[in-house]
Amino acid sequence: MSSFVTEKEFVIAEGSEGELYIYIKAKHDAPQHPVIIYDGKDHAVFVRNSEQKIILDYINPQVREKLRKAPMVVMVETILENIKDCYIAEVQKVDNLPVDWQKIGLTTWEEASINARPE
Repeated sequence: MSSFVTEKEFVIAEGSEGELYIYIKAKHDAPQHPVIIYDGKDHAVFVRNSEQKIILDYINPQVREKLRKAPMVVMVETILENIKDCYIAEVQKVDNLPVDWQKIGLTTWEEASINARPE
């Protein structure tokens, strides 16, 4: 079964040559064909692997245009202040989120929201 969570604590940083880095807390499994799905607005979906989809909640307005234009980003997974892993994720642009949730294991945005809430 597919896992869908919300990543509320992440940082998007810009490198000296305009490249974007997204820092998130380290995850257990290795990423497989990581992709960021983004429409240029408040949220993005990070498909880390076929079983793990992560909502990047509330993208800062100052970086939205840069993320929308980026062909790829460097994902950096950290444990405290140490880097566990880093890899490239393609940025897939869509006209509007929510995308076809069935393609990423869900049926509606509401289902994603319910599953992301802590019990």
